Amino acid sequence: MANQYKGCCVSIDCIDGSVVQGEVSGMTDDNETLILKRPFKNGIPFKEPEIQIKATMIANLKIIKAHIEMDREFDSQLVIDEKKSVSMKQNNKQKIKSKNIPNTVSDQSSQYFTNHKERNDACFGVSLDNIVKEDFDFEKNLALFNKKAFYNKLHKKPDLVPQEKISNNKYKHNENVLHSTPVKFRQVTVPSPAVNEYITDDGLVVPSITSELRWKLFNLVEENGLTSGRQNEIIGRAATEMVLQLLGGSYRFNPRNEHQWPRVVVLCGPNRSGAMGVNCARQLSSYGVHTVVVLSEPGLYTPQLANEMSLYQFTTGRLITSAAELHGLLDPDFVVVALADEQTDTISHNIVNWAKSVRAPLMAIDPPCDGTPSISVKYSLVPSLPLSYSESNGKIYLCNMAIPTQVFHLAGIQYKSPFGSKSVIPLHIN
Repeated sequence: MANQYKGCCVSIDCIDGSVVQGEVSGMTDDNETLILKRPFKNGIPFKEPEIQIKATMIANLKIIKAHIEMDREFDSQLVIDEKKSVSMKQNNKQKIKSKNIPNTVSDQSSQYFTNHKERNDACFGVSLDNIVKEDFDFEKNLALFNKKAFYNKLHKKPDLVPQEKISNNKYKHNENVLHSTPVKFRQVTVPSPAVNEYITDDGLVVPSITSELRWKLFNLVEENGLTSGRQNEIIGRAATEMVLQLLGGSYRFNPRNEHQWPRVVVLCGPNRSGAMGVNCARQLSSYGVHTVVVLSEPGLYTPQLANEMSLYQFTTGRLITSAAELHGLLDPDFVVVALADEQTDTISHNIVNWAKSVRAPLMAIDPPCDGTPSISVKYSLVPSLPLSYSESNGKIYLCNMAIPTQVFHLAGIQYKSPFGSKSVIPLHIN
C-alpha cells in the first residue's frame, strides 16, 4: 500500500480534528505508521521535514495529486529550465552581436518578451515548498523585544528642572512660566505730579507734570547741549511719521498714486509750537507731500520760528500770511495745529473758522493744557512727559525726546523709559 501511494500528495483528516497534508514517502516497517515529507499541518508548514501518522489516528484520507501528475509537473519544470538555458545562450549571442551590429526595433521587442518570460519563470517557477521551511514564531520573537524599556530609552530627556521645583500651576497665554522679577508699573516718579495720570498700552504708569517742572526740565536739557533746534527736529520728525501713517502710509505714498498725492496744511503761531510745526512741514515736503504753512501772526517771529522758516523757504511748499488767501484754500487731507503755547490766549478768528470748517482730521503739536483756544483736535503730540491735558486735546501721544536719564535726575524726576522700542506711544487716562 505504501508503494502504491508513494509520491502522491494526500490530505489526511485526523481523529483529533487536525488536517495534515504532504507527499507520501513510505511507511514504517510495521506498516502501522504513514510517513509524509514536506508536511503541512492545519495549513501551516510543519517544523520538521517529515511527519509520521499512525493508522489509528487517520479518520479520512484524500489523494490531492497522483504521482503521475507530479511527474508531469516535474517534466514541465525541466522544460522550463531547458528554455531558460536556451534563452540565456541566445541572450549571450545577442550581446556579442550587439557590440558590432546596432539593435533593430524587432530585436528590441523580442529581447523584451524574452526577458519578461525569464522574470516570470524565475518568480513563479520555484515551488513554495523549497522556500518555506518552518513557521515564524511571532510570540517568541516579540517576547525578545522589550517595548517599554526601548520607549523609555528613546524618550528619556535630561531633568533640567528638579521635580520638587516643578509647579502644577496653570498659566494664561500672556503669563510667563519662568519666575522673574515682578514688573514695576510705576517707573517714573515726579516730585510734584499734576492732576491727571496716564498709562501706556503695556500698563506702565506715566504721571503728568506741572508747567513749572516742565520748563525746569527743558532749561536743564538746553543747558546740557540738547538745544531748542535739536528738540524741534526730534518732535518734528515724530509728527511727520504720525502724519504719514495717518494719511495711509505705504498705500498712499506709492509712486503710482500721483493723482492722490496728499495735501497737508500746517497752522503755525509765533512760538515754540509754531517752530515745531514749520519743521514738520519741511520734513513732510521732503516726502513729496504738498504742504501749506499758515502763519497766524505774520509780523511776529521768534528766533526758533525764523530759523525754521529760513529752511522751509527752500522747499516747494506754499506759505500763507493773509486771511484772503486762507479763504481760497481747498480742503486738505490733514491739518497740523501748532498755534498755541501756555501764554496764548486767543487765535485769529479767520484761522479758527477755517479750522472748524475743514473735514480733515486735526493734530496738535505740543498744545497747552487746556488745548488750543477755540479749536478742538483729534490727536495731540507732546514731548517727554505729559501735562494734565483737557479733552479738547484729543488722544495724547508721547514723543521720546532722547533726554539723558541724569538730566531727569537733576530735575528731581526718577525716570525709566516707558517707550520700549518705539519713539512715539499713545497714553490713556488712568
